[in-house]
Amino acid sequence: MIALSFIYLSILNFFVSKCVYGAYCSGNPDEGERTSIYNIFDEEPTFVKQVKNAMLFEAGPSNARFPIVHVWGSPYEVGFAQGTLMKKEILEFVHKTNAYLLEEVVSSLGDQFPDAAKALVAEVGMQKALEKTREWTAPFTSQAYFDEVKGIADATGLNYDLLYHLQMFPELTKAQCSFFGAWGSAVKNKGYSYQLRSLDFVTDGPFVEFNQVTVYHPTDGGHAYAQVGWPANIGALSGMSEAQIAVSEIGVAFPDESFQQGKSLGKEFPPEKVKGQPWMYILRDVLQYSNSLDEARNAITNANRTCNLILGVGDGKAEHVNGVEFSGYVANFYDDTNQIPVNDTWHPVVEDAVYNGMDWLCPGYTQKLGEQLQKWHGQIDENVIIHDILPTVQSGDLHSVVYDLKSSNMHVSFYRKAGADPSEPANAYERQFTRLHMADLFALQPPRL
Repeated sequence: MIALSFIYLSILNFFVSKCVYGAYCSGNPDEGERTSIYNIFDEEPTFVKQVKNAMLFEAGPSNARFPIVHVWGSPYEVGFAQGTLMKKEILEFVHKTNAYLLEEVVSSLGDQFPDAAKALVAEVGMQKALEKTREWTAPFTSQAYFDEVKGIADATGLNYDLLYHLQMFPELTKAQCSFFGAWGSAVKNKGYSYQLRSLDFVTDGPFVEFNQVTVYHPTDGGHAYAQVGWPANIGALSGMSEAQIAVSEIGVAFPDESFQQGKSLGKEFPPEKVKGQPWMYILRDVLQYSNSLDEARNAITNANRTCNLILGVGDGKAEHVNGVEFSGYVANFYDDTNQIPVNDTWHPVVEDAVYNGMDWLCPGYTQKLGEQLQKWHGQIDENVIIHDILPTVQSGDLHSVVYDLKSSNMHVSFYRKAGADPSEPANAYERQFTRLHMADLFALQPPRL
């Protein structure tokens, strides 16, 4: 029988195989600079339908519409409401995603296994790996998360275990991404601050077809907040709260010894922690419960952290954005005054800015991002980010989010959907962005039925 650890690593290795292994990330954006010709789409979302505790709107230009789902109530109530409102989409997304993972894990096992054996190993192995992840993280997880998944399962008829296992998927894969924050002397207008969250992940699966912005109006305490993800995705990949707090995340495949866990530049440290709170839940808790940047930093510091990540957390009230070196053993906060990793060649300090491109040790993307922040220093706003910086840096293929923290605006773009005009740009970072006025979304009142 194949050991669980081998199966677990086979699953993980498929998704990080998008990178080239070595001491440093070897990827680079294309040479030269580019601009986007698309104006930011700025029209109010259109109402579609409502059920008890939930409302559905659509936003975006005609060639790139996406749903905005509002939910109200307790964790179980918001889960049941989303499950009722979006039942068709949730069922389709969950089944297609599960089938996709089975197929891709099978292909990653190679030719040394017969087809029937590969299918069995992939199915049993993936579920065991995800179940193990749930087992490791459950003692550190608030009951609210289990209740919300139970609500979705009850409303859709989906198997609870299958649905919850998919919540654990990002804890295994983490994905590649980029982030930056800019404020003070770096931005065009006094008092403004901006933050980027670009998600680079597989674009040949079901993720491109099921984008969703979910706006939570909780009754169990904390703030209204929004997260950008997929149907029935309860953790936060990207998001913003009514307290003007925003979050970004980068998976780290190329750490250095400062993370103090896993392999790093030929050195061995303790393995990455697996027993702790899922990182997507930590980010969601920051959005829901943090009133300030200080509170967000405290929440991250005191969390039971697991894998190696880079986080970004910004606060429009403080007019500041921090990077966070995040692992099971460290939570190091940095900006332009103590920037890490330290490298004057490919990660130079930019005044009143903080940034990381694609990974911790990723010179190609990080250097290009730093060059763009230097070039546009003093002129940075959402238009420069969307029209000049992102098309040149070329990060954020699956989705890209630009936060205007002062104005509480969130600008979103998604990868081109199947069946769209093939002459259109494909990647989110080069497509038309939609401006969402988050203060208006957070102020929406629940449906009257």
